[in-house]
Amino acid sequence: MLLADDHVGLLKAWGRLLEPSCDVVGSVRDGRALLEAAIALKPDVIVADLAMPEVGGLDVCRTIKASLPQIKVVLVTGGGDENVARAAFRAGASAFVLKYAAVHDLQVAIERALTGDEYCSPTVRMKSAESTR
Repeated sequence: MLLADDHVGLLKAWGRLLEPSCDVVGSVRDGRALLEAAIALKPDVIVADLAMPEVGGLDVCRTIKASLPQIKVVLVTGGGDENVARAAFRAGASAFVLKYAAVHDLQVAIERALTGDEYCSPTVRMKSAESTR
């Protein structure tokens, strides 16, 4: 697993949360470094902030899915807007997790992504039961 967020404290917290059950192979602080690390490390899963310096999370997701489609991308954000969640799934994300719910949702999101399912934090209100794509 590769972690990406511009806040060092959050990267450390995610690492502590996930390391008991996941092999964290690296962490980066901007979108450009994430793209480079993804190509070099080829992790199974990337957990990335939606709003990152250099290259944003949606663009990172699109680029990774185009060149390394086997990598699952879990996007994490501070805002729970339905339209942003839909855009994340259209970009190729396997999961959309709210930062304030990450302690509860992140592990579930990763597990679902690895089995080929999508996950969205339950507090993001999706207006219809149809696919997010």
